[in-house]
Amino acid sequence: MKKITLTLVAAFVSMQLFSQSISGIVLNAENQQPVSDANISVKNSTLGTVSDGKGFFSVITPKNGNSILLISCVGFESKEIETADTENKNIEINLQPVSVQLNKSIVVTASRNQLLSFQTPDAVSVLTQKEITNNAPRSMAEALIGTAGVWMQKTNHGGGSPFVRGFTGNQTLLLIDGIRLNNATFRYGPNQYFNTIDIFSVDQVEVIRGKGSVLYGSDALGGVINVVTRTPEYASEKPLLGGRGKVKYMNKGMEKSGVAELLFRTKNVAISGSVNYKDFGDIFAGGSLGYERPSGYDETGVNMKAKLRLSRNWQITSAYQYLIQNDVGRYDQVAQRGYQLYSFDPQIHRLTYAKAEHFSSNEWFRKIKLTVSNQYSDETRKKQKESSVTFTEENDVVKTNSISLESYSTFSRKWEAVSGIEFYSDNVESGQKDTNLENGEETKSRGLYPNNSSMQNLAVFSQHTLKFEKFHLNMGGRFNTFRIHSVDDEFGEVTLKPSSLVGNISGQYFTTPEQQFILSAHTAFRAPNINDISSFGQFDYGIEIPSTDLAPEKTFTFEGGYKKTSEWFSMALTAFNTRLKDQIVRTEATYNGSETIDGERVYKKENVAKSNISGVEFESGFQITRQFSFINNLTWLYGKNLENNEPMRRIPPLNGKLALQYSKSKIFSEAEFLFATKQDRLSGGDIDDHRIPEGGTPGWNILNLKAGYSWNIVSIHAGMQNIFNQAYRIHGSGVDGYGRAFWMTLQFEI
Repeated sequence: MKKITLTLVAAFVSMQLFSQSISGIVLNAENQQPVSDANISVKNSTLGTVSDGKGFFSVITPKNGNSILLISCVGFESKEIETADTENKNIEINLQPVSVQLNKSIVVTASRNQLLSFQTPDAVSVLTQKEITNNAPRSMAEALIGTAGVWMQKTNHGGGSPFVRGFTGNQTLLLIDGIRLNNATFRYGPNQYFNTIDIFSVDQVEVIRGKGSVLYGSDALGGVINVVTRTPEYASEKPLLGGRGKVKYMNKGMEKSGVAELLFRTKNVAISGSVNYKDFGDIFAGGSLGYERPSGYDETGVNMKAKLRLSRNWQITSAYQYLIQNDVGRYDQVAQRGYQLYSFDPQIHRLTYAKAEHFSSNEWFRKIKLTVSNQYSDETRKKQKESSVTFTEENDVVKTNSISLESYSTFSRKWEAVSGIEFYSDNVESGQKDTNLENGEETKSRGLYPNNSSMQNLAVFSQHTLKFEKFHLNMGGRFNTFRIHSVDDEFGEVTLKPSSLVGNISGQYFTTPEQQFILSAHTAFRAPNINDISSFGQFDYGIEIPSTDLAPEKTFTFEGGYKKTSEWFSMALTAFNTRLKDQIVRTEATYNGSETIDGERVYKKENVAKSNISGVEFESGFQITRQFSFINNLTWLYGKNLENNEPMRRIPPLNGKLALQYSKSKIFSEAEFLFATKQDRLSGGDIDDHRIPEGGTPGWNILNLKAGYSWNIVSIHAGMQNIFNQAYRIHGSGVDGYGRAFWMTLQFEI
């Protein structure tokens, strides 16, 4: 106890001797009104606060040398301010209100450190907290619909698989607060795991299109999607107790949901906790399609997060996230595949983590972060064929532990670097139980995977940025090694030890501070996982048997880009070409000398394909007046399998978004037009896929209207989806889009 007391006293004395106080006010640059709840943080330190109800703040900064303040607030342009070493300084910060957030958000995924998105050499899409509030999406799967460069496929209402540059499933890396969601059983092609992230917990979503393997490792062939969850902020002065509540209703019984959250904040402690419940009814589809049953389900979530500032140099953040979904129906299997019952019941994801951060003036170790995490994924599939007396339960549990250590360095004003080492370990438990409903007899057998399979992942990486007057050079490398092990009574023991070395290099040329041209080349990889080597069971159009000799998939991408940012206009344009080799694909095979099992064709995975994807991604925002803004994006992809000279599977069609927004003070409204052209460039797998209509997926155009109004602590938002009630389906999905529907949310925050 004495040692703890002395440590706290030393930390307090250190903060007094080697720090100074900067006070000020945050104002709306347009009308000079105070801005409350603006985040003010000192870059590369634990120091920070939020502005109070009158816009005032007080923050501690280091005494020696200049400090950089990062200021951000929902609905305003993020800002960096360099402060001189002056005691008791009072400053006035004017934030420009913006409805066009493109190139103006603070992101962490691109560099593992806070950075304005315009400064990155990457193709970046950001879904902000303001957009989440205005759009009130039902789930993570629906939150990214309309985001530049992202195509959201929904096999079922309780699923959602983001496509980035034509890749999805285990070829696109998903993160939660920088921690891998992808595990050893992530499937090739669309899966439902993105939907196990609670939308009520999300603060911002960052999409890095194309790059990511150097900083984040395997699976980032298409890119990286990082879901940043809400984090409580420290109080400016006296301790504060607050709360947040939100309810949402959607007609035709499609949604009733709500969340309640409590927050406690002091100068050095911030804690938040929330619980939520969501009741999703069956989809009411457009045109004359009507209800699609079964597609509804219910969901319960719990989220807790705490920050503790030990000193200006030390901070600890911990979090607990739990989500359970019950009776998540596979409508496509019931409607088209001859199932009487097919559901995920339950579907569970749990994440616990702790991060310790240390900041110093040492140029080699400006910031050091240690992260430890534990994840638990539980998926139970319940099935029964029509006219069958056999009821089947398949259960897969994945337990993941990880530890990572990373260091951010600033060797000089022109040379920055981030380096690290990380380790992930997955253990898979899998089993199946068949019950004869006539006599109650139960039979237990092998699950989709051999029980007690495991996968370990160890990596070291380093990425460096050199900044000259008009030219920035970004380059890095990563070495990854794996151990994948399974023991199967029928197929024997398999141990694979693949490894991979990847790198990237990017050049940015700033013709002006608001305009840049970018050239980039990078490699990426995806190591085979437990799903690849040992899966034995049904997929979309057949039965898969284990594959015991697989190597990593690899890509090489070359791309060029252009970014422009100004007060009134922002845009980003990227053109790329990706070559994929050693591609893992399903090929026709035999099982015990037979080409079929129960009438289904037998397949296995092999590294036998190579493909090419070219694409153009464009997005822009134009602030017509202070109140009106025009936002649009467009994505075009062309994928080709070079081995058999046919289209790549599941390539999205030309798609985009046009939106006209009105925003003034407390009022928001938007007319949103989403569209996609017909996709009739089909691979053999697409033609066999029951989710894709014969001849391809028809094109579609839908119009959505949204509006909102905010009082001091209360806000209300409402919208009409699919105004013209068009029947449509997102290419590759197993369910159709909503018909004409109304939704409304009511939110309060104190």
